[in-house]
Amino acid sequence: MSNNLLGIDLGTTGLKVSLLTETGQLIGAEYAEYPISSPQPGYAEQDPATWWDGFVIACQDIKAKYPEAFEEIAGLGLCGQMHTQVYLDHEKQILRPAITWMDQRASDIVEQINAEDEARELVFAETHNFASTTYTAPQVKWVQDHQPEVWRKVAHILVAKDYLKFKLTGRMVTDYAEASGTLLFDVAKESWSEQMFDLFGISRSMFPEVLPSDEIIGRITRQAAQVTGLKAGTPVVNGSSDNSAAALGAGMIEAGQVTLIIGTAGVITVCSDQPLVDPQHRTLCWHYCLRDKWVTLGVMQTAGESLNWFKNAFDREATLPSGDIFEQYNQAIVDIPDGSGGLVFLPYLNGERTPYWDSAARGLFYGVNLTTAKAHFIKAVMEGVSFGLRNNIETVESLGISINQVRAVGGGLKSPVWLDILGKVLQKPVVTVSVADTANLGNILLCGQALGIYPSLEEAVARMVTTDKRVHYETSPAVYERQYAIFLELYEQLKGTFKRSANFIHTQKINN
Repeated sequence: MSNNLLGIDLGTTGLKVSLLTETGQLIGAEYAEYPISSPQPGYAEQDPATWWDGFVIACQDIKAKYPEAFEEIAGLGLCGQMHTQVYLDHEKQILRPAITWMDQRASDIVEQINAEDEARELVFAETHNFASTTYTAPQVKWVQDHQPEVWRKVAHILVAKDYLKFKLTGRMVTDYAEASGTLLFDVAKESWSEQMFDLFGISRSMFPEVLPSDEIIGRITRQAAQVTGLKAGTPVVNGSSDNSAAALGAGMIEAGQVTLIIGTAGVITVCSDQPLVDPQHRTLCWHYCLRDKWVTLGVMQTAGESLNWFKNAFDREATLPSGDIFEQYNQAIVDIPDGSGGLVFLPYLNGERTPYWDSAARGLFYGVNLTTAKAHFIKAVMEGVSFGLRNNIETVESLGISINQVRAVGGGLKSPVWLDILGKVLQKPVVTVSVADTANLGNILLCGQALGIYPSLEEAVARMVTTDKRVHYETSPAVYERQYAIFLELYEQLKGTFKRSANFIHTQKINN
């Protein structure tokens, strides 16, 4: 009997379920999209029921197409979007839409914490990080302050993929990497921080037990088996954050290795043997999905999502599938010169994280003129995201970490044009990983490790993870150096305007 493994990646805009052999060969995969709702500017919510519904349908479709392979599933591994939290009552029913990591509503709470020396220093001492709107705890505090009728009923709070695990096994558990994204976890001590729960006024009992990513935490219940088609009793492994799983699937297992992910967000991840903190509060220090390993991260709020926004804003009525639209974009910009005719894009469509942590920052096209065409805007989006990633890499390197090669993964890098732009802007060797779905490859690596299928994770990674394309420009074109300087200057010149605009909108909302 084969040991097939099922990987589940609960992303921001969709859920991908992949059935793989224990050697990492893809048997089949299904994808389910779900929307992000924004009832007010800066809000970003999702209905957790759509995650479960999408998973159920994906499982049923895979079983219908590959019945024999589906019957030989030995275990499940999961990863998911970080920070996004689900509120459950005592009956374990959903109380309100999940607040996602993109949501900016907790900005006033974050500003108050960061303005108070004692609170700011306590957060940094306990978590090795700093408060931002991305984290779970400030968002939970917002619900506590602004929705008391909901808060009175809250009994359990789970991060996105942990909710899916609960639906599968009936057990509530999280992992070190996901817990790092709550701002309630001591990443060095690998335990919840009672002082953080006290600071935010949250009961520790609302959050689940924390275990390593490569542990079996439960088995498929009869109820879950009936709706998904999975065998009751199939082991479910704890899993990790989507960023950690994707980095593992790209082969990051040793200190000093680096991955770059262009998904909805853009993430630079550097592996280390101990926590590396940033006293200037620009980068993140989280636990990795491997035991005794940590990661330093630089994070862009909207990387691949910037091009997705452009498509939705200007090509929503296109009759071709979205993949064909993006291929048309690649063809459209082939003859557009580097620098997009002087057009510079700031990709701050919903605030920005590293290095500014500015929830008020907004997107901008600078340099539009009478010769600017649609193709210039498309390439400028790719260039602007690449500039943002370079800013992230330079920030991480300022901590004393040398980055000599970047392993790049994510949907954005399916575009050879974007990969070439990235190589020119970064001026570092950029290699892509052969496997497109590194998150689910990381999921099954953790799953196989937990099940004892692999003699060692190092040997499994060496066998299953290979590189594909490589680009390297030792020097950047002069136009990119000039426009990168403009890119940095634009934010510095406009950050005050961003803040005033956000305050004006906030005042209007209160008055209305």
